[in-house]
Parts: sequence; structure tokens; C-alpha cells
Amino acid sequence: MAVSLNRNVIGMDGAIAAIDGAIVEAGRLGVAIVASVLDPGGNLVAFTRMDGSPLLSLDIATDKAWTVAAFGKPSGWWSTAFPDRATLEALGKNNRLMPVAGGVPLLVDGVLVGAIGVSGASEDQDGAIAEAGAAALSGDGLTASGMEATIRGYFDACNSGDADSVAAFFTPDAVHYFPPGMYEGPFLGADTIGRRWAGAVEMLGSVWTVDQVICDPITARAAIEWTHFKTFTDTVLRGDEWYVFDRPSGLIREIRAYYASPQDPSLQRLELGGFDYLGRGYQVESPMSRR
Repeated sequence: MAVSLNRNVIGMDGAIAAIDGAIVEAGRLGVAIVASVLDPGGNLVAFTRMDGSPLLSLDIATDKAWTVAAFGKPSGWWSTAFPDRATLEALGKNNRLMPVAGGVPLLVDGVLVGAIGVSGASEDQDGAIAEAGAAALSGDGLTASGMEATIRGYFDACNSGDADSVAAFFTPDAVHYFPPGMYEGPFLGADTIGRRWAGAVEMLGSVWTVDQVICDPITARAAIEWTHFKTFTDTVLRGDEWYVFDRPSGLIREIRAYYASPQDPSLQRLELGGFDYLGRGYQVESPMSRR
């Protein structure tokens, strides 16, 4: 009988690359950490301890990586799935499970090849450092902190009213989608996006704020909540946006804007104008009948 072997396992070179990326980010943040890389079976591949990192972090970093290898999800996923603190504490008593941020999957072409765990700083910093390690392995520089900085920089550019500054945050062929009937369709291209938002500052006295940000460098996507103050008309508009980043450049490639507003009774389909739902693989008809 033929036996197939799964060789999608991280090697020493890849593990060291991930750890090196984590160390660089830790240095940038000014913290000392422990980083551990395991293969998908939970076996140790590489390990390092920066000078001055806590002794307790030796085991915690490895357990964070083990948590990822065991379930294929970031270790911080557990705090989202089980927001009740008592549940998290109970889960944390289960063998090696470490349900806090700082452990992320290591992917190559979308395949899980290992996991990196980081400990020694704050929970948010551990998570950002682990993501930097994963980004180093994947060959791009996307990190959660870097993606958030890009989004906030884009909004600062919008508030400046300078079209060229806004355009600089986008790939040349970027697309900004809106609800149906808005702005005569999507904004096509970085220059158009910059020009239209600069025009809003001039005509509406627009001021924007970023209220919440969630970034996922593994999938190069982000989601935010924002507020648009149209100061000349005393109008306030709130909404969400979905971002898609370009890995090679780190620039924004696509924005999908969703507005908090009443449903338009004249429309049968309330969806983004000009967005190819069918071509993108979205469900376009109900999967079941209620008739």
C-alpha cells in the first residue's frame, strides 16, 4: 500500500528567519522577549532568549506556539471566542493551552508549516512581535502595527486636504467601493481617491476620525470604524470599512465602505455599487427557499 507523507513542515532556516523578524520588531519596540518556533506537530525547531527577558517567558513562549500548532489559530483567538475571563482561566489550566496573544501561525502559500510564540512584553506587544516574525517568513513586511499606521496615516492625509498625500497610501490601481448611488460609483485609482477626498475637505469641510482598528497581516486585511464630520453642514456620518493590502508594497489596494444609515426602501439589493460579488465568490442568491 502506498503511503503519502506530509512534508509541509518548517525547517531550521525558516524558523530562524521568523525569529529574526521577531527580534527586529522587539528591538524596535524596546522590549526583551523569548521566541519559540514549533512545527505543526508541536516539536521545537528553534528557540531564542533576548538578554533581560523574563525567566517565566521561556515556557510561556513555547506554550503559545504549541497552542497555535494544536488548533491552527492564533493564541489570541481564544480571548475573542471566549470573552468571559473565568472561561479563559479554566482553559488556561488545560495542559499547555495558553489563550493569550503572542502565538501566530507560520504559513507558506497558505499552508500551516509551524507556529511562533513570543513572551516577555505586554500582550499586545507579544502579538505584534509574533506577527512580525510570521511576516518575515512569508517574505513581506506586513505587521498589524504597520498596517494600522498606514490606515491612520491615510486618514491624516485626508484631513490635510492634500490629494497627493492621500494618493501615496494606495497602489496606482486601487479601488474604493461605496454603497449604491454614492459618488456615481467607485473611486478608481489612487489619484482619483486623493482628488475626491481633497475635494470633500474643500466643499464640505470634512474631518475624519479612526475609531476602531483590527488588522490581520496573515491575510493582508483590516477592518475599521470611522466617523466623517461634514463641518460645513453640521452632518455626522459613521461607518465601517474593509481594507485589502498589497503585500509587496504594503500599500492599500482596496477599500469597501459600509455606512450606518437607514435602509433605502426603493432598492431590492443593498450592496456595494460596482463590486463583483459573483466573480469574487460571494453568495448572490439565498441558499434556501422559505416559500
